[in-house]
Amino acid sequence: MEWTREQEIIALYMYCLIPFNKVSGTNPQIVEMAKIIGRPNANSLKAKIGNFGKFDTNLEAVGLGHTSHLDEEIWNEYNGRWQELEVDALKLIDRFQSRTIDPLCNIQNIPIGEERETIIRQRTNQNLFRNMVLSAYNNTCCITGIARPELVEACHIVDWKEDANNRINPCNGLAMNVLFHRAYDKFYIGISPDLRVVVSDRLYDDIKGINKDNTYAMFNPFNGSQITLPKKFKPNIEFIEKHFCKFKNMI
Repeated sequence: MEWTREQEIIALYMYCLIPFNKVSGTNPQIVEMAKIIGRPNANSLKAKIGNFGKFDTNLEAVGLGHTSHLDEEIWNEYNGRWQELEVDALKLIDRFQSRTIDPLCNIQNIPIGEERETIIRQRTNQNLFRNMVLSAYNNTCCITGIARPELVEACHIVDWKEDANNRINPCNGLAMNVLFHRAYDKFYIGISPDLRVVVSDRLYDDIKGINKDNTYAMFNPFNGSQITLPKKFKPNIEFIEKHFCKFKNMI
């Protein structure tokens, strides 16, 4: 059974949302989506998601290898245009389901047509960056290894206010637990171009006694440690350098 363009767009969307090591024929999201798009079984969708890995130069693993011309065409069309991918995929999912419900982002009871597309764009702009970054890092803090999804956030390397073109670029993101995310944004910690954690002495200013000891014990063990890289969408070193330059100026 040949893959259609519409099915492949949704498969690429799933590639962006699901951690690569969780792509399997038993993954509930994959099982459900295979039914929605009319694939004979979940393994066919699993294989298609894996095949997109062949085109992802940031991916540590390799794709399954049995790629098609259409696979490459879809990848090239949407690579770097992730918000457009999500908008198109959500509209296609609606079409396959024949109702205005998106099973992945829970967009329900919203109008059709232009107003619906506007709302989809607003919702996806809020959620897509987070979903792609956390998927790439398997919901794990790149510094501490904390793997509680509710405690891990998608952190912009270059602040979203400074670079509108890369607000939803997953290579402008790091997964960090809430505390370290705030410290990174406030330049109390930095990530050097060789991807090591640097803790600023500013973090301990104006703190005394047991409070200073506790703060030191929380952060200093990670000073100089290498961050854990994601399986896909690795951080752009130019973005890392830009933030680190600001961090050094704060020291």
